[in-house]
Amino acid sequence: MTTRCSLTVKAQGPEARATFYIEACRGKVWITAYDCPHVCVAILEPGQADSLVDMINQTTKEARGYRS
Repeated sequence: MTTRCSLTVKAQGPEARATFYIEACRGKVWITAYDCPHVCVAILEPGQADSLVDMINQTTKEARGYRS
């Protein structure tokens, strides 16, 4: 059994929302993004998921620095 996490964020367009679902399945990390009516699924090796986390963390630091 896998745990499915979700995150809903503001998307482009008036009142648009995008939802991301992340889960582990068969040794891979599955990311599903819904920006209705579009759907995208990315299947990452664990190392690729680590790289994605690193990129998100670095970008977050840059964004926080911009506000300062």
